[in-house]
Amino acid sequence: MGSWQWNDQQRPTAAVGVRATAGAVTMKDDPQAAQRPYVFVRGYDSRLHVNWWDGKAWHWSDQGTPAGRTVIEKVGAVTVKDSPNAPQRPYAFVIGDDSKLYVNWWDGSKWNWSDQGAPGGRRVREGVGVVSVQDNPSAPQRPYVFVLTDDFRLWVNWWDGKAWNWSDQGTPPSRVISRPLGVTTMRDNPNAFTRPYAFVITDDSRVWVNWWDGSKWNWSDQGAPSGQPVKKGAGVVTVQDSPRAVERPYAFVQGYDSKLYVNWWDGGKWNWSDQGAPSGRLILDSVGVVTMRDDPNAFTRPYAFVIGDDSKLYVNWWDGGKWNWAAQGTPPGRVGERPGEALTVQDNANAAERPYAFVVTDDSDLWVDWWSLP
Repeated sequence: MGSWQWNDQQRPTAAVGVRATAGAVTMKDDPQAAQRPYVFVRGYDSRLHVNWWDGKAWHWSDQGTPAGRTVIEKVGAVTVKDSPNAPQRPYAFVIGDDSKLYVNWWDGSKWNWSDQGAPGGRRVREGVGVVSVQDNPSAPQRPYVFVLTDDFRLWVNWWDGKAWNWSDQGTPPSRVISRPLGVTTMRDNPNAFTRPYAFVITDDSRVWVNWWDGSKWNWSDQGAPSGQPVKKGAGVVTVQDSPRAVERPYAFVQGYDSKLYVNWWDGGKWNWSDQGAPSGRLILDSVGVVTMRDDPNAFTRPYAFVIGDDSKLYVNWWDGGKWNWAAQGTPPGRVGERPGEALTVQDNANAAERPYAFVVTDDSDLWVDWWSLP
């Protein structure tokens, strides 16, 4: 039987603490290799740093900043594979102090900074999230980066295989986008292309999704939980009932009642479910949502990590038959002050996936609560 463990990842340097996280990914050097976490953070020096596992030990690396700029906000991170057997390459997207989009990316031998700019005449206000898209299972993966601009419209910066493009996704009809929720992709069958879904919250505290149907972009009104306006997003994932099943989006949100809700697709229609809150507690903030697979042929199970009003970490997770709340506690002697990132790690292609939840503590260290196998 496994167990949950807390581990102090410390900070970029003795003098530079973690101000906020900036995205997290796992990387594989080849398809059979163990996954290795990379957690990007913004330090109090307004530089990008990464805490990464080399297979034996954790390291901190200073990724620097775009030339002449500082990092002010995260957008998200993703990995890209140029072919099915190629190594994964991390891309971390951030907003600079000039309100432009930048990416710190690994080309296979070195790290690079690239200026993605901003849509014509606009400033990048906030990140919604990043996904990688594939035209078929053998095709190269291509990043799609969703952001909100200063006119409260959704834009996507995407790679077509040869060049980067900006596309104006607009806004939901007669509405204004007030805040991001998250992004995911969906595949209708194992041989299909991936389709992006970008979820946002509008000025009337409802959820909308901008999604690609295979030929055009659409806006769909997802509504809100019954009688409960949506306060902010908690994370978006895609769930599969089996490795060959249709993928189904799950969008987790926090209501103004400080409870967790999920908007999910059952294969035929969208539903809202009230996930509640940890016993006797309210939800203060979210850390992230992941899906976990117990073996390569199993269904995926969502895990939604949140911070309670007692500054402790909790997880709302699906065991295959019902939803559960579990108290993860806090790092020894510390308080979980700021939310971080969540990801899953797989030790080999046949192993169970293991959740990792990263938080920033009151001393500006990065900590991780992770599931350890015996």
